[in-house]
Order: sequence, then C-alpha cells, then structure tokens
Amino acid sequence: MRFKAKKSYGNYKTTPCPFCQRTATHKNTQGIETCHRHAKDALPEIKCLCGSWLEQKAGKFGPYFNCANCGNINFKKGLEFKEITVKRLISETIPETRKFTPEKPILKQKKEITISSNDVEYFS
Repeated sequence: MRFKAKKSYGNYKTTPCPFCQRTATHKNTQGIETCHRHAKDALPEIKCLCGSWLEQKAGKFGPYFNCANCGNINFKKGLEFKEITVKRLISETIPETRKFTPEKPILKQKKEITISSNDVEYFS
C-alpha cells in the first residue's frame, strides 16, 4: 500500500523569468512574471512559424500566446519560436561564405549483387 506524499504548499510552482531564467517575482507592464532586474523590460514581438504575429495573453493558468492561424500556443513554445525566427532572420540576411571545392571526386560504380535461394550465406 502506497501512502500519499505530504503536501508542501507554495513549493510546487516556480515561474522562471523569460529573459534570464531566474525565479520570477515581479510583473512587467505586459503582465509577464519576471525577475526584479527585468521588471521594466518588455518582451519583443514574436512571429509564429506560420508567419503571423503572436498575441500575448494572460489567463487562469498563466501567460500564453495566441496565433490567428494556429490558435493558442504555450508560453514556453512561443519563446522557442522567438529563438527559431531570430536564427532564420540572421541566416537570411547574412549569406554563408561558400568554400571553393574542386570537382567532385569520381564515385565508384555500384555493383549489382543477385541473391538466389542456393546461397547458403544469406539464408541461415
């Protein structure tokens, strides 16, 4: 028979700051829980992977994002979208330097192997 663990009130939910991952104790002007260092900072606009802008909302279970095409999106997933779209924008604006490679080496010609039922090695 298993016994229930003792409840410890107040320790079950710790909200990290979206800017620095420290424990959030304040709310900024947008209503996002942040640490005391980022209480005056605002979260920049974030684009969804589909291309439309994410609208930040706060509900009963905490902050979340709403996309016009995709619907409601988890707050953590929305912040991950920010990192993905920033990397995509950087890669589009800065072209990669391509190394000059001489002609491709000649590939060996492929052998065709025929296996029959008489081959003992393949049917053991």
